[in-house]
Amino acid sequence: MQKITVEEIDAIYAQQVANTWQVKQTSIAQRTTWLGSLKQIIRIKEEEIKAAIYKDFRKSPIETETTEILASLLEIDLFIKNLKRWAKPKSVNSSLLFASTKAKLHYEPKGNTLIITPWNYPFQLPIVHLVASIAAGNTVILKLSESTPHINAVINDIISNLFERKHVAVMVGEVEETTHLLSLKFDHIHFTGSPNVGKIIMAAAAKNLSAVTLELGGKSPAFIDKSVNLRETVKNIIWAKFVNMGQTCIAPDYLLIDKNIAADFEKTIRQEILSAFGTSAISSTDLARIINEKQYDRLASYVENLEASSAEWIVKGENYRDQLFIHPMVVKNMPMNSPIMQDEIFGPILPIIYYERLQDALEIVARKEKPLALYIFSKDKQYQDRVLQHTTAGGTTINDAMIHIIHPALPFGGVNNSGIGQSLGIYGFKTFSHERAVLEAKYFPMSKMFWYPYTSRTEQVLSFFKKIFG
Repeated sequence: MQKITVEEIDAIYAQQVANTWQVKQTSIAQRTTWLGSLKQIIRIKEEEIKAAIYKDFRKSPIETETTEILASLLEIDLFIKNLKRWAKPKSVNSSLLFASTKAKLHYEPKGNTLIITPWNYPFQLPIVHLVASIAAGNTVILKLSESTPHINAVINDIISNLFERKHVAVMVGEVEETTHLLSLKFDHIHFTGSPNVGKIIMAAAAKNLSAVTLELGGKSPAFIDKSVNLRETVKNIIWAKFVNMGQTCIAPDYLLIDKNIAADFEKTIRQEILSAFGTSAISSTDLARIINEKQYDRLASYVENLEASSAEWIVKGENYRDQLFIHPMVVKNMPMNSPIMQDEIFGPILPIIYYERLQDALEIVARKEKPLALYIFSKDKQYQDRVLQHTTAGGTTINDAMIHIIHPALPFGGVNNSGIGQSLGIYGFKTFSHERAVLEAKYFPMSKMFWYPYTSRTEQVLSFFKKIFG
């Protein structure tokens, strides 16, 4: 699909603003029907989706089916099954003071929304956040990354066949177009991307007092205790780190490992990487590619910096810029001030830090920004609890990695530098809804007890309330 112009953005925006009230009035049944139709067309286009993402960065069809298509369908199903219940006004408890009232929470659409999604999961991320906004009753401008043209065309085809542009519009643009979008007044902006761009989004939103959800990133650590089943843990780390060629915001960014298992860990991770990807990893059909040359060069600069330092490679292979391929790498003894230990890696390079005391590892994490995810591998409950109590993160998985994002009852989001707000499931519905407080006086207005003029009787009533409720 073609890059949109500023003039086209303004025209679509005006159409959606004019249509906001009509979309707000749509019934839950109608919204559920739209979601059912979306699910149906995704199923029809599964092979087309897999082929498009393969063209964009050679992602394995099986990996696309699990991380892109299945994840999207699970989210749609969750909304179809629960939307009626989630959207129903909720009664809340009242105190004796409010015995003569009825209090409820009403969920109403926020209005016109902007969703900006990245390239790393170019189908799943647009779809799951779109689902939440549609279900809440909003209009949506869905801004896709210009780095994934093939899947963008498929998404545009799906959406344009289900929705009018005055309800949902798909756009692709670069800095100029995105900047213009951000100058417009939206009731809610949902952004997924880097912390640096997240700050730009938040600053732009502040000019219109637009609500924001920011799903960002950061350096997500994984703690590994000496009590673990080592081979099982290593396999889990390899999958979590190298799925999507490491281009995952909640991938383990670096490992903190008890030094007592250092030799066994290094031997095992060498064996398992070889077992997973073979002697010629570039020939593996399971490894995706780096999305573009810009990202490749960024990652290659980390490797060059490491090679000029005291770092030691545990696993290393050949890299090919013309094929956007970087061999899965594992490295240790890198300087703590090296770029790879300062930036979110977002690629297939895995640094390892060995610790003698858990406290040393905890202090390393504490000195960094709060991560989007944190992982704990240990059979020791005290170890697990200590890490949980002395760290903070958007989400945490124990003895597994990344699966917390697909749990239907858990929110997904970061904390401070790794994100603001929550998404997915009911949390996504609430993100795109205004939770409106509604209080009804059932018998008489409470203000009647404090009517003018204030007299000794007013003081007696106030004194009574203070004795009972103060």
